[in-house]
Amino acid sequence: MGALTEAVVFFKDDSVAKEMFFSEFEAVLDDVVGIADFAGDEVHAAFVQIEDSLKILGAVFFTISFDTRGRVTGNWNIPLRHLLDHASYGPDLGAGPIKVACRSACPVAWYRRQLWDPDMGSGGTFQRMIAAAERNRLGIISDRDSRAAPQLGVADFFKAPAGADPARATVTTAAAEAPNTRAARSTVKQSLADGSLGPVFNRRYRAKLVASRNAEKLNLLTQAEAFQRKLDQQGEELTAQLRERELVIKAQKEHLADLNVRFKKLESRFASQKRLVAQKSEEIDALMERGGRDHKQQIAVLRAEHAENLERQLKEQAVELAEPLRDRERELYLRAKEIVDLRRELSVLREQNRGLMLNSDNQLLQTMSEKGVVFVAYHPGVEHLVISQDEMPGYLNDPLAYVASRCEVPDGQYHEWLAHYRLPICRHRDSDGQYCGEPIPKIMRPRLFRPGESDRCHEHSDSLR
Repeated sequence: MGALTEAVVFFKDDSVAKEMFFSEFEAVLDDVVGIADFAGDEVHAAFVQIEDSLKILGAVFFTISFDTRGRVTGNWNIPLRHLLDHASYGPDLGAGPIKVACRSACPVAWYRRQLWDPDMGSGGTFQRMIAAAERNRLGIISDRDSRAAPQLGVADFFKAPAGADPARATVTTAAAEAPNTRAARSTVKQSLADGSLGPVFNRRYRAKLVASRNAEKLNLLTQAEAFQRKLDQQGEELTAQLRERELVIKAQKEHLADLNVRFKKLESRFASQKRLVAQKSEEIDALMERGGRDHKQQIAVLRAEHAENLERQLKEQAVELAEPLRDRERELYLRAKEIVDLRRELSVLREQNRGLMLNSDNQLLQTMSEKGVVFVAYHPGVEHLVISQDEMPGYLNDPLAYVASRCEVPDGQYHEWLAHYRLPICRHRDSDGQYCGEPIPKIMRPRLFRPGESDRCHEHSDSLR
């Protein structure tokens, strides 16, 4: 076995996102540097040992969290080398069965919650790790090209179809290499008879069998862990739902007991009220029988007095409220009238202001023209431009449109030429919307400028033809 390289591989969205040597990872753990790409995330990573032939010999799959600055959060401390030294064997990734420590196969149960299970399917986590090792972005010095090629007999043996007899495959290979040599066939038969090739094949098959068993065992462990985790999650959800329903049932029972207590209280109160009403009814009937007609007259007088008092109070309140209501209506009327007057005055002032502005501008331009003032403006494409008094309002309203009309070109063409005049570069855009930016000759006159042709370099101008 050659030299071993220890590295850490980070996964993101089920793909390899970053690779670094273990010494660099230790610098991250010591808070010397951070990883800005993983700021605020919890990342799946793998500590791997790679030999100089770029074959993976062991892997520890762990999780690690980073804060908003890309620093490791908390007191992260997982003995990766210790876990790998005591890990069980997994699949064969090209150099024999590798050691694997993951959530389902953790040699130290204390760290089980901080590990994760790889994807054992085709094209899964191990295949991505093999591809990352083959890419060798870490720049590991590899001697796999200088190693001796395997013996022909062993290679031919493993290329034989499943279920074929190893002795028959070896004899066939030897016969194909030397069809006319009777001595070669006798040598191969003698080797098979002596059993000199048998142990090699048995060891190779036994190694492949062990690797397959380890891979299948790891696959079963990961599946069992996933099923158990899902079962635990469903159990927690069902337990939470059961707890919530028990709380609801308890609350409903308490509410029902409270309602029963209140019902009993109301029932007893209703019975007492019923007895009191019956008693009062009996007393009133007795008073009516004793009072007779005088009692009825007193009741009528009391009702009449109550009606008169009520009517008098209503009239007094109506008188008291009528005066504030009239004052409020009068105030609203005056305010509305004031608003109308102010709006009329504002309209008159606006008209006067507009007339003063028009008269003052025309008078000012006319006075300046009579005094011999000449209005000259400079714009690219027309150099010095003399503007008459009649054309001055149009120029002031939109100078570039006025200049474009004097250059006898459309307004849009003048704007594109002006951009080309100020920065003569190729304005061809690629699929990402970026300019080509190649310097090109400047067109000095707007009338000679052709959008899409004059502002293109030689390469992109030819592509338009």
